[in-house]
Amino acid sequence: MLVIYSKFLLYIKYFLFLVLFTNVSFSVAEELLIKKINVTGEKRLSESFILNFLPDLQTEKLNDETLNKFTKDLYNTGLFSTVNLNIINNVLEINVKEFPIINDVSFVGNDLLNEEELTATVNISPRDIFNKQNVTDAVERIKNEYQRIGRYLAEINAKKVNLSEGRVNIIFEITEGTLLTVKNVNFIGNKFFSDNELKSKISTKEDAWYKLFGSNKFIPERMEYDKEKLKQFYNERGFVDFKVNLARGDLLPNFSGFNLNFVVNEGPRYLVNKVSIKSLLINEKKQSLINNLSIKKGEYFDSRALESSIKILTEFFENAGYNFITVSHSFEKNKNILDIKFTITEGDQKYINKINIIGNTRTSDEVIRRELSFFEGDPFNKNRLVSSINSIKRLGFFQFVKYRLENSNEKNSLNVVIEVKETNTGSVSFGVGYSTLNNTSVAFGLTERNFLGNGNKVNFQTDISDKKSTYNIGMTEPYFLDRPLSSSFNIFNMSSENTKGDIKSDTSGFDLGLGIKKENFFQKLDYNYSSSETTTSASSTSLSTTGEEGVEIITSSITYSLSEDTTDSFFNPTSGYNWKFTNTLAGLGGDASFLKSIFKSKSFYPINYGDFIFGFKTGAGFITALDDKITSSNRFYLGGKTLRGFDNSGVGPRDTGNNQSVGGNNFYNFSIELKSDEWMPDDTGFEWFVFSDIGSIWGTDYETGVQGFDDSEPRITNGFGLSVITPVGPLQVLWGFPIQSESYDLEENFQFSIGTRF
Repeated sequence: MLVIYSKFLLYIKYFLFLVLFTNVSFSVAEELLIKKINVTGEKRLSESFILNFLPDLQTEKLNDETLNKFTKDLYNTGLFSTVNLNIINNVLEINVKEFPIINDVSFVGNDLLNEEELTATVNISPRDIFNKQNVTDAVERIKNEYQRIGRYLAEINAKKVNLSEGRVNIIFEITEGTLLTVKNVNFIGNKFFSDNELKSKISTKEDAWYKLFGSNKFIPERMEYDKEKLKQFYNERGFVDFKVNLARGDLLPNFSGFNLNFVVNEGPRYLVNKVSIKSLLINEKKQSLINNLSIKKGEYFDSRALESSIKILTEFFENAGYNFITVSHSFEKNKNILDIKFTITEGDQKYINKINIIGNTRTSDEVIRRELSFFEGDPFNKNRLVSSINSIKRLGFFQFVKYRLENSNEKNSLNVVIEVKETNTGSVSFGVGYSTLNNTSVAFGLTERNFLGNGNKVNFQTDISDKKSTYNIGMTEPYFLDRPLSSSFNIFNMSSENTKGDIKSDTSGFDLGLGIKKENFFQKLDYNYSSSETTTSASSTSLSTTGEEGVEIITSSITYSLSEDTTDSFFNPTSGYNWKFTNTLAGLGGDASFLKSIFKSKSFYPINYGDFIFGFKTGAGFITALDDKITSSNRFYLGGKTLRGFDNSGVGPRDTGNNQSVGGNNFYNFSIELKSDEWMPDDTGFEWFVFSDIGSIWGTDYETGVQGFDDSEPRITNGFGLSVITPVGPLQVLWGFPIQSESYDLEENFQFSIGTRF
């Protein structure tokens, strides 16, 4: 309204000027030329600037049209509030009034929104031309920002302070008002589900002292989101025709808050009767394919099952060699009965013309391109594209990785656009734990997973406690010599002592690695060199280190590893699996000679269409001496991450004299975990998880003075925790509680960690 009113006043000015000018011009001879022009009222602008809008009066005669255009042109500059013209004795008098220049913009009374936020909101800056309408618009924008945070009673007053030389200060005086929350959420028209059940499905929450999560502010934009949440909820439970007829927030009469009202039409609840497939691509096994779909006859319709079925059909035909598959569906309704027909069509074969990568500012294109299993000129293959996208995701360099297909100017070809958004790849990791053996332990690490944007990884890790300290520094080059060869090196050291301080061990060394990657598979060959030494005091009660004390033991070994990774995320996988098998042969020089084998795997399965993620982890290993006995530095240790609820090396054989862990020659561990963001605050990224870990470790070559050396009884722990992805990596807090253990095991019930180390 203010804009319309302002324009109306401007038109009135124009009208009055034309009336005045017409009266003057009728008294002036048409052929009379202007002898002189006087300009008055200008302060900042020069006379020549104003006269530049006039025609050349030496060649053109004065008339209504030229003067009217001159006036309009001056107004259109936005620099003048008034322009008056008058003709006296062949002298054109031009009087102007300039808009002032804004000298300063300030805010008074703002506590909830800082000056930077408000400055960006008003979009008015010093040295701008003052315009009353712009200021009015700025007031409305400030009000909208305060409404966004629930301050609907906020009052904004714009004050203009005149200064010398045509300058003004603009002061926005702000009264923020009280917070208005949603007092009640009402549903009208719902019969099948209660108000309370529907309230739990939307993001807007009623104001109550006991409600810690969720937003109780009234935000109009959030109502659209809540409408979609309600529609999704009903569609997943058979209500195909569900609609929200009205969603409105009503201010209470006493201005104490808002009532949120949703008027819904549930419609009938549909039971799936018949599922059919229409396709010229397959004639046989249609029924078998139908049986494998997520949507089932005799069950209530579920939109998630429909989406899953479309995905199953798409993948089936793509895996069968068909390209550009389109799966559409149609409904046939009869009262509460629903027939669903899937129609499959195939497009023409197309070829990849260009691969465009966008969004990467730090990471080089080559780092992304080398993860692709297709190239320009290749026939388009959806499976290869999806596999490549997942491979890029597993790099851990990006917040998201998306793709889209665009038509190309070339016949039967298309362009693949891969869009990424980079995340912080440099991180600081930090972890804290407590155990009865080591008391408080602190882990710290610095990692850069995308060094200089070339995909190289450099890292430093250390773990320090009262009785133990470790460090590791290394670098990995995933494409050595611009080939799909991974090269790496690590330098490490581990020092520890028992609780009495009479046994100390120190191990240090390095390893060099060279690997090759092909799609999801990775093979690697490592050379490891380490030196370990154990020292004991005269008062030592150790009975398990006989033959090791005071002797430097050199281990020279070579390790072959084979792994596969199909997971969909680096930090937080929700589907897929990974596994790794390593086989180490020691005896290439040095003092130790053994064969060591380890297998580890992780699998992730979405449940209820991704609402819950079920994870399964397993590990097992053994070491066999080929010459002499297996020393403590080469044995396995169990606990910490591998068996939550126990100390890092708190499980398995221990020295009877000093209770020091001596490791074992054999181990296994299994873990099941269920995680979800259900019942957590919306849009926070928090997830809860529950777990159960099972494992054991046994067997040493020093049986004398060792308790539990042949005890393979399982240890079992249950626990729960919270996790969230932060800019520096995952943050995790967990509590683990052993329900089956041995008397000599050491527990660690609480663990906190943040960063990419975990």
